[in-house]
Amino acid sequence: MTCRDGLAKPRVRLRYFCLAIALIAVGPVSSSQAKAEGFEGPSFRKGMWHFVRTLELVAHRKTKYRLLEREMTRCVDPTVAMKATFSSPPVGNCVSSKPEKSDNKYTFSNRCDYMGPVSTVITVNSDESYTEVNELTVGKLPRTELVVAHRVGDCQEDTQNSGKSAVLAH
Repeated sequence: MTCRDGLAKPRVRLRYFCLAIALIAVGPVSSSQAKAEGFEGPSFRKGMWHFVRTLELVAHRKTKYRLLEREMTRCVDPTVAMKATFSSPPVGNCVSSKPEKSDNKYTFSNRCDYMGPVSTVITVNSDESYTEVNELTVGKLPRTELVVAHRVGDCQEDTQNSGKSAVLAH
């Protein structure tokens, strides 16, 4: 063991100690901020939900090409997904705006998601039905995604699948 090795170990330990202190200090602040903001979005009934997702490429204002249409029925609580949507964290340089509520519509002028910066409008018909429209206008391939969701019944709890979602793709 050289003198340099002996000095390196205390430095590494000091770095780990400082990192641990920083994580402890930052942790409670971020969780208290999340609790303070609260969720002010829509609430839905847990159950078996049917989703139809359509993705279209917008060539011109009036010309759209359907890229994908997918249907799925599964046991979910859409409120959980809405909480994630309403708390969209910054993605790169894209920072999500706060939603504006007007009657039964929630509008994000800019929301960061997997497609990039999108304009999002969520229309709540009831606690058993909603639509979500995401429009991406930036870049060479503008796209529109439409999700139509409605509750079709209660979940059929299966002793083998307890804790898992039942998924029926069409």
